[in-house]
Amino acid sequence: MTNHAEEMMSALNLGQVTDAQKAFDLSLKEDSDDLVFSLAEDLYAMGFVDESKQAYLQLLAKHPDEDQLKSALAELAIEEDNLEEAQDYLAQIAPNSDAYLQALLVKADLYQQEGLQESAEYALKQARQIAPEEPVVAFALAEFYFSTGEYNKAIALYRSLLLMGQRRIAKVDVAARIGTAYAAVGNIDNAIAYFEQIKPIDMTVDNKFQLGFLYYQKGETAEAVELLEEVLDIDPHYTSVYPILGQAQEKANEKEAALKTYQAGLSYDQTNVVLFRLTANLAFQMGDDKLAEDSYKKALALDDADVVTIAAMADFYLAKHDYDQTIEMITDANKRDLFDPKFNWDLARAYHAKEEDEKAASYWQQAAEDYPEDTDFLHDLADWYHETGNRDEEAATLKKALAINPDNFELSERLAELEDVFF
Repeated sequence: MTNHAEEMMSALNLGQVTDAQKAFDLSLKEDSDDLVFSLAEDLYAMGFVDESKQAYLQLLAKHPDEDQLKSALAELAIEEDNLEEAQDYLAQIAPNSDAYLQALLVKADLYQQEGLQESAEYALKQARQIAPEEPVVAFALAEFYFSTGEYNKAIALYRSLLLMGQRRIAKVDVAARIGTAYAAVGNIDNAIAYFEQIKPIDMTVDNKFQLGFLYYQKGETAEAVELLEEVLDIDPHYTSVYPILGQAQEKANEKEAALKTYQAGLSYDQTNVVLFRLTANLAFQMGDDKLAEDSYKKALALDDADVVTIAAMADFYLAKHDYDQTIEMITDANKRDLFDPKFNWDLARAYHAKEEDEKAASYWQQAAEDYPEDTDFLHDLADWYHETGNRDEEAATLKKALAINPDNFELSERLAELEDVFF
């Protein structure tokens, strides 16, 4: 018996396109229907949609009542964004058909393409009722919930797959999916536990990055640095790594290494606002004011509406006693309806430093509404009241700060001295 289908696959694997086409034509003419069907499945899996469709259509012409072919063609139609054609094929498959289960899965995909999430969920639940122990169905429903952000529902289904002994489906590592879902709901410990179940040989670069990021979030900086450096060893163009690795190195007090990491990232991506801002912040801490200012400016040149960078640069100018620049930056941002709570605090300090106390008072009042329980702010506010001679408000502010942090010895001592002298 001829097996041109196998010849075609061999030719494709060798990159022999002309020979593959010849074998494909012969397969459609001479191979058995079973071989042609298997070839159509293999071609679709490899991304040869047109050839797969041609094979399925030939089979459907010979077997017009074969619903499995209609389901496969519907799936191809969705791939080609021919949604009406997909609907037509699916409408021909009755609930009592052997292919109805697969048709429900394809129908759910179609509904998702059309934005009909409730209909998609209903189709998948129907499939689950028909085949409650079928891993592919449980996986499809889990993926649906994962894609719609219903992570707890997804986790329950993914875990059921692990209990069935299904670790990998459709090239997806189920443990990694569970880890990602747990991370999404903020359960870092469980997320790490599932990622750590993946064998090193099976761990993708993305898995390494996710686990490294989780270690960073948990504060396990040594583990984070080690894993993220491994990612860059594999793929230095993986630019999402650089900001996280650098911040992990900063937490480990490896500032020189962190600065090199940020700059290495910028060598691959000069459009990364976050990397420029992190470079600027760290350069400022390390006393390199020129690099800090240049980096802030480059970040804002890329995105002049990035409030985080504006606030950071305003802080930089305030620390350098360049109060006019601080005021100018924040005033311009406010005119463009850009706001950060820190703006009022910085303006209060800047105007006070310029001895424009009437303006400063207004901004202290606004900032107090934004930071009612921030002890650093309350400390600054108490200083303001002290310097302007308002002892009652100074005492009230110190008491408020101590109610939040009663163990602050400095503030306790300051309040005691204030009460001894003035009350």
